[in-house]
Amino acid sequence: MTFQMTRYRVEDADGTFLDEFATNAPDFAKERIDRIRKYRPDLTVTETDDTN
Repeated sequence: MTFQMTRYRVEDADGTFLDEFATNAPDFAKERIDRIRKYRPDLTVTETDDTN
């Protein structure tokens, strides 16, 4: 059985790396990114397929 995993890379407006994680739960990803967005509102989030 294969789970569809998505890798999220979070950077601020200047391109500074802030976080990177993989999950198969989009709601969890949104909550985690929103927590960062409280302190750094201008984020760039890159999503890539991380299924092996």
